[in-house]
Amino acid sequence: MTFLIYIILCIYTVNFVSSYSLGECNNRVMVWLCLEFCDENASDTRRNLIEIEKNKEVISAVSFEKYTLGPNSTLVDNNLTFVSDTINAMGLEAWPLLSSYPHYPEFMEWMREVFANPYPFMMSCVNEALKYKYVGYNLDWEPTTDDITDEDGLNYATFIETFNSFLNKYNLKLSVDIATWSPIWNYTAIAATSVPKAISMGTYTATDTSFTKQLDLLIDAFGPGRSGVGLEYVNATSGERLPLDEVNWRFQQITDSGAVEIDIWRMPVPPMWWPLITKYKNCA
Repeated sequence: MTFLIYIILCIYTVNFVSSYSLGECNNRVMVWLCLEFCDENASDTRRNLIEIEKNKEVISAVSFEKYTLGPNSTLVDNNLTFVSDTINAMGLEAWPLLSSYPHYPEFMEWMREVFANPYPFMMSCVNEALKYKYVGYNLDWEPTTDDITDEDGLNYATFIETFNSFLNKYNLKLSVDIATWSPIWNYTAIAATSVPKAISMGTYTATDTSFTKQLDLLIDAFGPGRSGVGLEYVNATSGERLPLDEVNWRFQQITDSGAVEIDIWRMPVPPMWWPLITKYKNCA
């Protein structure tokens, strides 16, 4: 009887530890598709989708260029290659981008219009999401004019809260891309919203020192559980491919920070990255 109890306890302990370990690993990986906005043709898109399919076990989500904001709180469909059905069929989350490309000089004015009257834009987003089975939206507004004020940053944070709450009513999600090169991103104000994920573009940076600084700013503001770390596979200054030891170092810094998501700009991902991505995704 004693021996039987011992065996039962051993089995229970192994199962408990295994379940606990699996439950603790919540790391996510998202990749972006730039499509025609980056001069990609149909063959490029097919190759990228094939690569995503090949590596879908370690990819959680795919974000793709699709929409932008127009005047008078309108949602503009850029009529790029339609990829969401393919992404959904892979069992991956489809997150269309709400971008500001091609960076019209009027874009900041359009943002101010949607801050004042968000409903038409938000309802259009919901209708598209329900129609095409999106999980949610990746908000990536990057106004480039030099008239952006601190007040705009606060109003953007208010809009993010309003938009996120509105999407939640329809079981939709929001993530927001942020950086430090413009007052449009007030980390403190955005962190005070209920948006579940902020993705740093500041971590695209070229140097180790700057990468650490940007990663720390992200984690300090949003905490590990709400932090997505943006990665490029090239040096942000020179445009040259990052060497493997540098990539490995960045992955280790992200792992040590506890950040639960990496977000890679953009497909195709270099082959040498996939073992590191797999290790991160599996908390290995």
